[in-house]
Order: sequence, then structure tokens, then C-alpha cells
Amino acid sequence: MELNEATRKQACASTSRSLASDPDRLSALPDCLLHTIMSFMKARQAVQTCVLSTRWRHLWHSVPCLDIDLDEFKVDNDTGSFEDNDIDNDTEWGNFGNFTVNLLLRCNIALLDSFKLRAGWVGAPYSAKRQAGGWIRHAMKYWAPDTVIQREGLCSSFWHLKSLYLCYVFLNKNFGMYVSSVCHTLEDLELDNCTCAFHSITSHTLKNLVLKNCGWFKLSEITLPTLKTLVIDGGSNCYLLVIVAPAVTYLLLDVNVDCFLGRISIKEMPYLANASIHQRGCGHMVENQLPGNQFNLLCDVSDTTSLELSGFGIMKLSEESKPFQEFKNLRNLLLDNCDLTDDFQMLTLFLQNSLNLEKLTLRHCKFPNDSKKKKGVQKPKKSSPSQCQTLDIQCDNLKLTEIIYKDNDVHQPVELLMCISWKMPKNYIKLTKVD
Repeated sequence: MELNEATRKQACASTSRSLASDPDRLSALPDCLLHTIMSFMKARQAVQTCVLSTRWRHLWHSVPCLDIDLDEFKVDNDTGSFEDNDIDNDTEWGNFGNFTVNLLLRCNIALLDSFKLRAGWVGAPYSAKRQAGGWIRHAMKYWAPDTVIQREGLCSSFWHLKSLYLCYVFLNKNFGMYVSSVCHTLEDLELDNCTCAFHSITSHTLKNLVLKNCGWFKLSEITLPTLKTLVIDGGSNCYLLVIVAPAVTYLLLDVNVDCFLGRISIKEMPYLANASIHQRGCGHMVENQLPGNQFNLLCDVSDTTSLELSGFGIMKLSEESKPFQEFKNLRNLLLDNCDLTDDFQMLTLFLQNSLNLEKLTLRHCKFPNDSKKKKGVQKPKKSSPSQCQTLDIQCDNLKLTEIIYKDNDVHQPVELLMCISWKMPKNYIKLTKVD
């Protein structure tokens, strides 16, 4: 035993001498490389590097990317007790709040390239969102262009921020103004589950905008001349939303229409390459909601080359409806879970106005013949050859029409396509049945 203990001590001493003699290669790297490494860490981890050595003590002050996440402060609780969960939530939020406030005071936020703040969870109290919004509001006011701050060499006349991600944050009416006046280089903005009280978003640098499950309520204008990508996924709004973004190439609208009391109006997008519009929750449609405006919405995206529509019902035309536009650039059209029981009027409009269409996909759509299974409902009349011949359709470039169905009758759409096949000489009809 004595020999073994002596051997162990000798080995430890040898290892200590070896470590002492080996240089600290990581700390020898220049600040720019160390900052790049720290940018892949969460903010709390980046701050904790200050204990490594004197070399690391102040590096986190000038890290270019901050990712502040409430999940870093989560406390495991396996007791299942509601009281214990409430205590843990209070403790987590207290620790998280203290850390975030001190971090925003010590770092020069204006010099960041990227800033992320995830300050909540599903079902989080509204007070938490408001408190997190106060942090952002204070940071933006603190480093505003008209403020000169001199402390420890940290000073900036405007924000250098390029990417901003906020999750579970309340953003007051001034947030939109701060984006345009303070964030002079902002290119990417993503708001996730945020409560938004501002009326507009305006920027001359923004390239990508994502609004995910946000409550806008009063948002009425998005004016972004340099925007390339626009994603509106979920959320709710009470006002008419006018989108002015002429440089957009990708557009995604995925909304629950029951949450929209106002409608969406999209100004001309001549460079639009891909557009996807998904409508959900059409159970309580009213005239001023998105379904009542879906005809005009289609006309707004008529410059796209690829169009995907999901959840569209029978279009109701009114005196206020725009004339159906020519989709002169459209190459690919996908209709998913759309109601085509209007004797294919919607489909016919696309075929008549999409002369360059190359691929058409009908996926899980409702066809006129689906109604024959209901008792007391008269079967729709079949289109006669003479009626088909009168349709003004010239789709010389259409090469493939794929009908993807589950258990519905596809006899009607096939019959229509066969009836006008002489006007689509290259078209190949493919039927795909799925379980």
C-alpha cells in the first residue's frame, strides 16, 4: 500500500510539472478568435469564462454575440408539487433577471453583431414579458444616438447590431421607432411569441423579418424597401396590415384566420420567387377576415414563380374584389387542402391566367364529387365537351399535374383535365393515393 501511494503521488507531481511547463495555447489566441469561440456559448457560459485566468477576466465585456436564455437558469424539480414549482419559477426568474440587468449594464450592447433574448416560456405571466421589455427598452434608450456615454472606454453613437432575436418580450409602441432610428445596420429581426404594441416596422437595412406567434393588435404598416424574406407565422392582429416590401423574394403567411379581425394588403412584389399562404381555423369566417379577402390576396402575389396555397375556401367575389391578375411568371402551383367544390372555378382561373405554368399539384383537396356521399345532395353536373372547349386555357408548358388524394373521388378533376387536354398537349396526369 505504501509503494502504491508513493507511486500515485509521484505521478501527480509529474503531471503537475507537465501542465505547468505546457503553455496555455487557448489563452494565447488573439481576442478576435476568443470572441468568436465565446459567441457560440450562451451568455451565462460566456460570463463564467472570467474565472479561467486574468487573461479571460474582461473578455466577455466585448463579446460580439450575446445569447441570453432563461433555460440556463432552470432548476430541476422532480417533486411534482405545484408549490415547489412556483418557488422554482420565482427563483429562476429572479436569478435570470439579476443576471440580465447586470449584463446589459456591463456590456456595450451597441457594439454587438448579434443579440438574442429568450425571456419566457409557454404560459409565462404577462408581468414577465413586460419586465423583459423594460430591459430592451432601457438598453435601446441607454445606447441611443443622442446619448454620449463615457465609461471604461465604452462609447458608441449608434448600434452596430445586425441580428436581433427576441422571445416572450413585451415591446411597447416605441420599439418600431427604435428599430429605424437606433439600429442603423440591422439585417435580421425575429420576434417569437412577443406582445407587440407598436404600429409600424420601418427600416432601410432589414433583409429578413420573422414574426412568429406574436400578438400585434395594432400593427398596420410594414415598410421595408430592402427586405428579402418575410415570414408571418401565427399571431393575431386587429388592424388592416399594409406590407410594402418591393424587394421580397420569399413570402410565407401562415395564420389562423379566426385571430385576424383586419386583413392583409400586399403591395407590388416584382421579384417574388416563392410565396406560401396557409390559412387555418376557418370555422368562424366573417367578411372582413382573411378568407373574405383571399381573392385580393392572391392578386397581390401574382408576380411569384412558385405558389403554395393551403386551406383556401371557395372565393367570394364582390364589387371590391380586384380583377384576377395574370400570373405571368408562375411555374409551380400547389393547392393543398383547398375547397374546389365551386365546379373548379378557382382552378380554372389559375389555368386561364398562368400561361407559363409547368407543374400543378392538387393535394388533399375537396372536389365537387365529394358531396355525392351526403344524403339529399344533388350530384354536380358533368362538364360537356362543348363547355370545356369554350374555356380560354392555353397551358402549352404544363408538363405534370399530380393529384394526391386519400379517400375522396378524383373522377371529376381527372375528367376536367382530360376534357381540356388538347389545350395542354404536354401535360401528364399522375394520381397518387396515400393512406
